[in-house]
Amino acid sequence: MSVLQIEAPPDGGMFDNHLIAASRRKDNPMLNVEQAFAEVASAYQALTGRPFTPVGRESPPEVNPQEQAEANYRQFKRLMEQRMQNGGDPRKVTPVAPVPPPIDVLEFEREVRVLVDLPGTAREQVNVSITGDALTIRAERTNTRSGNGNGNGTCRLEERRKGAMLRSVALPPRARRDGIEALLRDGVLTISIPTDGTAGDNTEIPIEVK
Repeated sequence: MSVLQIEAPPDGGMFDNHLIAASRRKDNPMLNVEQAFAEVASAYQALTGRPFTPVGRESPPEVNPQEQAEANYRQFKRLMEQRMQNGGDPRKVTPVAPVPPPIDVLEFEREVRVLVDLPGTAREQVNVSITGDALTIRAERTNTRSGNGNGNGTCRLEERRKGAMLRSVALPPRARRDGIEALLRDGVLTISIPTDGTAGDNTEIPIEVK
């Protein structure tokens, strides 16, 4: 709907007289919008000598129901095709890149500790290694869903994260690589890195997770 704006002329009294005619729409509830608009336009032109031009933001275009329905169908079809690629299971999603697990890094006088959140991950599914100047943590959380007595439970809701996890952390400059230890307890991986080593050591070694 357009917003009506009236520019008052220098003669305020003449402006008031024309407003009386335009205001009749308030006294007569049967006066429709078109009549009110015509009265205001007539008053404006009589006062200013210029034709009345409404200003304001136009109403948004109407939505074509058929076009909207076709767009919704195309979106639904794409969704169904994606689900069919996942074996028809609507709860499965397209595989994505490994998720970086959250970490804390604590610095002490003689060591640095890296704490990694790996809930629901078994020790056998965690790999810690050193490559160059980076400490890399890889982990895999598989489906831990339990079913009924026959193992055929039907999943109604699945929100727990599963899949691959990957995180790399820069080693301290004087990290002693052969002294690094990794301990997994209660879903938290604690990696202790001694800092009394030799700078420039680039030995690549795997680290046993205990």
